[in-house]
Amino acid sequence: MKKLLLILLMIGLIVCLFIGCNGVIPSEGEGEEEEEVTRVVMVELFTQPGCDLCEIAEPLIEQLADEYERSEVVFLEERAYGLYSLDEIRDRYEWYFPSSADRGTPNILFNGLNQRIHGSSSYAAIKSKINLELGKDVKISITATRNSDATTTTISGTIKNISDSSLDNLVINGMTYKDKGQMGLKYCVLDIFTEQEESITILAPGETYNFSFTYEGLDWEGNKIHGVVFVQAPESSKKEVLQALYID
Repeated sequence: MKKLLLILLMIGLIVCLFIGCNGVIPSEGEGEEEEEVTRVVMVELFTQPGCDLCEIAEPLIEQLADEYERSEVVFLEERAYGLYSLDEIRDRYEWYFPSSADRGTPNILFNGLNQRIHGSSSYAAIKSKINLELGKDVKISITATRNSDATTTTISGTIKNISDSSLDNLVINGMTYKDKGQMGLKYCVLDIFTEQEESITILAPGETYNFSFTYEGLDWEGNKIHGVVFVQAPESSKKEVLQALYID
């Protein structure tokens, strides 16, 4: 009898080794935790040369940029008028503010029009807006890689709806920027990928979408270029930037 019990015990131990002691064969990937996705804040500072209040806001932005990781906040300085202004920047500014009365500078936007500071600003006020956005739930994840040679850069990636609801009418867009070596132009926008932006009618929970941007005629690494890819809801009341990703 003891010999029989010993045999049964050995059989049980062998079975546990192969299928686990709960008797269930784990499925592939079971028990693996998905990487945590955090909210990223895209800060857009619209300025122009000769603007006294811009000269106050610009160093504050640059000070705060040293306090946050680029995985938390992406800072962009966009010249709405004057030196380094672009058609794409002016179009974006007018899109945000159809009324010219709202277009005075500086204008600081946090994830679109979710938060805004127009005119005079302070370190505490800007930081407070950033932290408000960082505290919100994240709905979109973005992954991307950059491949560059001396003349061409391709940024390819995937966005995923990680919320519990479908997301409608989204666009995937991007910008390049660089340090111009002047106060107020450390994050100066060079280009907006308006002509290449990709539109998504609806993205169901868990659904993914692949995107790709190609930038010709630019030595990314030689010119020390930086970039950002972002997902925006242009038809929402706040023209909200749902997520952004810094591209080194």
